[in-house]
Amino acid sequence: LLIGGLAYAVNDVLNPKAIEWEGAQAQPSGPAAEEKTKIDIVALGDSLTVGTGDVSGKGYVQLVRESLAESTKKPVNVIGNYAQNGYVTEQLLNDLQNPNGIAYAVGKADVVLLTIGGNDLFAIGRDVLDSQSSELDPEDVRARLPQPLARLEQILTALSGMNPNATIVYVGLYHPFYDIPELRPASVYVQQWNDQAQQIAGRLANVVFVPTFDLFQLNFAKYIYSDHFHPNQDGYARIAARVVQALE
Repeated sequence: LLIGGLAYAVNDVLNPKAIEWEGAQAQPSGPAAEEKTKIDIVALGDSLTVGTGDVSGKGYVQLVRESLAESTKKPVNVIGNYAQNGYVTEQLLNDLQNPNGIAYAVGKADVVLLTIGGNDLFAIGRDVLDSQSSELDPEDVRARLPQPLARLEQILTALSGMNPNATIVYVGLYHPFYDIPELRPASVYVQQWNDQAQQIAGRLANVVFVPTFDLFQLNFAKYIYSDHFHPNQDGYARIAARVVQALE
């Protein structure tokens, strides 16, 4: 019996049989689907997607385009950059509800790049800042966070539904005032936003969350533009590299 079992085990290792999963469907025997010969990108959101602060004028969107073209050896086109300075979640959500505008472009895209939420957080911080102590009221911030986060979920869900075949890349937030000791505690709210955004992305099959907080944390002055809010040329290059890494 032992010898027979050993012989069976050896045969199983040397001549493995394919496992047939219950309910699995046979793969078509015809030729494979034709691979796309180009990559189309649509960019949405706020000033980070505009590229504000990059003196070269490229921003992370064009850097992503260039890197993907080099790595894939395919033409990569930005067929629309609809980002606008100062945009908040409410404005972008309204834009997505227009079927003849951004929604049409998203439906044609292979990749959608998105930054949104930084201005929402900045507005919350400005509204709840104690003018006498220059400190944020944590309870007030926590009370205001759910509304823009709910809109972010609506935005990502809408984009995912508009084009289930596209990869939706949501670029996470960093803390633009991290180097100011009095405002550094606000990092906890940026991280709460990023944590929720990552959870939302995890529930949507074609949405990818790309973190950026750590890119600026240790060498803040090296990667931030003179306005102390937007990345500079090197900062955008770091964001682009991480986006491309996620896409590859």
